[in-house]
Amino acid sequence: MSALNILFAVVAFATAAVVVWLCVRWHRLSKTEGYKRLSARTYAWCLSFAIIPVAFGVLCLLDYYKGSPLAPFLLAAATIICAMATLHRENGKTFLRTALDFVSAYAPWDSRPHKAKVPGFLSAPAARVRKARRDERRSAGEASGKNPSAVRAWLRGTLAPWAKTDLVRLAVAAFFAFVSLEICWHVNLVWMNFLSRLIDWAMILLAMGAMYFLFQRRSWGAIAVAIALYVLGIVEYFVVVLKGSVIQAGDIYALGTAAAVSDGLKFDFGGTVLLGAIALDLCFLALQRISPVVRRSAVGLDSPADADDYAAAEPDATDEKNAAPAAAAPSHRGGHRALGVVLNVLLACACAFGAWGTTHAAYAWTQFLGTKFWQPVVAYSDHGFLTSFFSMWYGMPIEVPRGYSQQKAKGIEKKLAKQYDSSDSAKTYARAKAQFDQVKPSVIFVQNETFSDLSKFYDIGYTGYTGPEYFNSMSDTLARGVLNVSVVGGGTCNSEFEFLTGNSMAYVGTGKYPYNLYNFSKVNSLAKQFKGIGYGTVAIHPNIASNWNRDKVYPQLGFDQFLDINDFQGAPVFHNGVTDLATYQKILELIQNSDKPMFITDITMQNHTGYDKNNIPADRLTNYQLKNVSAYENAEFNEYVSCIKASDEDLKAFIQALRQLDKPVVLVFYGDHQPNISSNYLNDSVYPNEDKGSLAHQLRAFKTQYFIWANYDVAGTPAKSTNKEMSISYLSSYLMELIGAPLSNHQKANLQTMLQMPFLTLMGYSDTNGTWRESSTELTDSSVSGDSAATKAYRNLDMVQYLEFGSKVRH
Repeated sequence: MSALNILFAVVAFATAAVVVWLCVRWHRLSKTEGYKRLSARTYAWCLSFAIIPVAFGVLCLLDYYKGSPLAPFLLAAATIICAMATLHRENGKTFLRTALDFVSAYAPWDSRPHKAKVPGFLSAPAARVRKARRDERRSAGEASGKNPSAVRAWLRGTLAPWAKTDLVRLAVAAFFAFVSLEICWHVNLVWMNFLSRLIDWAMILLAMGAMYFLFQRRSWGAIAVAIALYVLGIVEYFVVVLKGSVIQAGDIYALGTAAAVSDGLKFDFGGTVLLGAIALDLCFLALQRISPVVRRSAVGLDSPADADDYAAAEPDATDEKNAAPAAAAPSHRGGHRALGVVLNVLLACACAFGAWGTTHAAYAWTQFLGTKFWQPVVAYSDHGFLTSFFSMWYGMPIEVPRGYSQQKAKGIEKKLAKQYDSSDSAKTYARAKAQFDQVKPSVIFVQNETFSDLSKFYDIGYTGYTGPEYFNSMSDTLARGVLNVSVVGGGTCNSEFEFLTGNSMAYVGTGKYPYNLYNFSKVNSLAKQFKGIGYGTVAIHPNIASNWNRDKVYPQLGFDQFLDINDFQGAPVFHNGVTDLATYQKILELIQNSDKPMFITDITMQNHTGYDKNNIPADRLTNYQLKNVSAYENAEFNEYVSCIKASDEDLKAFIQALRQLDKPVVLVFYGDHQPNISSNYLNDSVYPNEDKGSLAHQLRAFKTQYFIWANYDVAGTPAKSTNKEMSISYLSSYLMELIGAPLSNHQKANLQTMLQMPFLTLMGYSDTNGTWRESSTELTDSSVSGDSAATKAYRNLDMVQYLEFGSKVRH
């Protein structure tokens, strides 16, 4: 625990103690003649402001706070100010008068008289004097023929009464709730799109309005909305910091997975979270003034004369809404109350409908601007959380390609397959196929968690780091190269989806996780292909089976068996999970004990995100030094590199075991994505002069590596490894071609498309010259300039994928 965190904890607890002292002190002074006795509800409101400082103090003692040293003091000041203002919530005074009251009431001990002095403006005689003076000035002005200006008349007659209405208070509360949501994580709040800010604020205001009317014009429901938004802002902060991403629409289907894989992550928070808490306090300050119930006994009015004096000084206290109940209610009061309840419920429904309509407006606005959500953090920063989230929500369904028909799509697929069959590649494939039909090798694909040689993509040679040694030294692979993927820092299941089905996330959309959204029973996959020719099919993932819905998806994809964490009890662990080697040993057992060829999927776990755990043994921890980063970030980098080194060692042992195996085996090995450190700071720190929002800059973080290897000589393959860069959605088709396994028309279409459009990911696609373009609906239009062959290939594959995937999972 740092000394600063101890200091912040002391400040936080002292702040809470001051709030409690203010309540106790006011309660004692209320027994003095002239002070107003407050209701228990006001004291409860005041004490509620102490909750956040207490929670913050506890987190400081646990050493979780790593933010600015100024933020805790700002939180303390805001808490005390809000508590002071709350103690006057039933008085209707301005905040300036509230502050003056506290200054005079709580004078230094050596100058304060023995009996507490009553602040003058709180007494009824003073109120009468002020009213008389106002009337005298008004009469003098009328006698002299001087009328108040139109602006002053409007301010007094229209704006002042409106400013005290619940609508204005809700509007102010909605603004601070918006700030509490955004400021927790937002790095660009001031420059956020103005209309997007307005849409977000309107969405919150209407939601609060719906809850306000639902709770019969009380603030409880609006309070719940404000708290929920602040909590959402905190969650968003951690998603941005830990994963370099944002909460997207598809994440609501992956809450279980998120909770499971977050175990062991270190949730340090910064000063922006405290700024969000300050905004939440100000939101509460506005909400607490909604419908204040003023009773005689609550304000020290014990006689009719006092009530008259108070009414003269405070006209608002006698309005219909705040007036004390009459002694004898009319007989039809029950009917009026029932009618009021019904009316409030109808107004709540109207506000809810308005909030729902505002979400559609958010989607329409981002569509009008042509916002690209393939960079979700940038898009969320530009348009705010709610506008961006709901824009992605309404974009969840897979869009039908322009001009699509099943007959047309089948025609395109058959045409591409026919072109492949007449190509030179098909002749080479025929030789490999003849061998495959005889050999029937077991096929293993290892999706190694976060495996990537960062030295290949970032100019960090000065550190001395040259990447995983054994992986880079392998010279007898069938093929190897750079792999373009659609995710970074997380979203493992999407890489898995693209490889197993041969479909690209480019046509599925941003913020979606197909495993959590769709039923794959009718979707073709590698497991179904191999199962159809007599293979046993097994999936391995040494973690919770329900992660990314795998326990349901794997049977739909055609896997006969699924080995999860329960099958690895007592297995060795490294960093964040079961070691790679433990999964490899399980694979060897499955192949050796099977009397038929196997197709095995291994989704490893040990390198998973969370590189500040400090759990790497000292003798295995590297010590490379990056430039332009903090010591904390350097430590993260070395923890990640140490994990990759361990994976490399396990891979070497696995390959050596496969070489000695007396059964033919093909191994596909690749990394699913780069670590979050790439998008968080590595890319920007190594290339500080690049446009951080450019496609070229961003694409660097969406690359890993792969290789395809066999322990036997595959017919038709060159003696030397083929170095070929590709996209992960093409990789399974390329694998099947290389080893001579049966090819579907979809896979042939992928291989033929790859000749015109070599790379395709969620971010974009490239032509044969290596020029990338962003993936979007507009870019599939025939009017797009540039390499027409790549553009046409993009549109054709869109048709084919919708035929093979989109149409089969459409609800």
